[in-house]
Amino acid sequence: MWTPLARQQQDKLSEDSPAAPRKRGAYRASQKREMTKAFKQDALESAAWKVFSTIGFDAATIRDIVSVSAVSPGSFYNYYKTKDVIFDLLLIKIIKRVRNAILHSRCETDTLEEMLVKSQSAVLQELLSISGAPRFFELNQHHVRARLFIMPETSEMLDDLKKKLIQTVNMLHISPDRMNFIASTVLTTGLEALLYIAHNPILDIQNVAKLSANMSAASIRAASAVSA
Repeated sequence: MWTPLARQQQDKLSEDSPAAPRKRGAYRASQKREMTKAFKQDALESAAWKVFSTIGFDAATIRDIVSVSAVSPGSFYNYYKTKDVIFDLLLIKIIKRVRNAILHSRCETDTLEEMLVKSQSAVLQELLSISGAPRFFELNQHHVRARLFIMPETSEMLDDLKKKLIQTVNMLHISPDRMNFIASTVLTTGLEALLYIAHNPILDIQNVAKLSANMSAASIRAASAVSA
């Protein structure tokens, strides 16, 4: 049976044992590994963005990305496996940025036209603030279109839009399938506006946003009237 003195001696031995330093050292090593991993991933994603924005996804190779990043090929395969994976990850990050910009642009009292103009303007301003974004979408538009509507992040953005449409227009009578089509069409129109700006960089963003939004609003009202 342990005596109080024996317990104190055992506690001191536990504190002085080499196990404690090893645990702290293991924690520091783990922290360092995570920092190194984050640094390499940032370097690879930045390099991939530059490559995809310069020569496009189809022409790009993993060797191109690794070369620009100055990170070893082994690290690329450890984190991403294929160029498709890193492309999808970059697209997801853009979608999240765009969704956040749209949500911050809207007001509860917006009319349909106001909501769409604000949303389109927020999207264009956010994307044009990212270096290389217009060229990225221009070079990779067929890959973007193929991936965009199957990503959960896009579904979340479309759900936001459908809620706003129901708030601003009498659309409760429209079937879910038609609502999905209408929301997807608005998103596609926004992508076309970005590509239009990419070819005509001197155009005013607000004017393009108004044109795109007015076209979408007219289509939405027409679809709502036909379905009523």
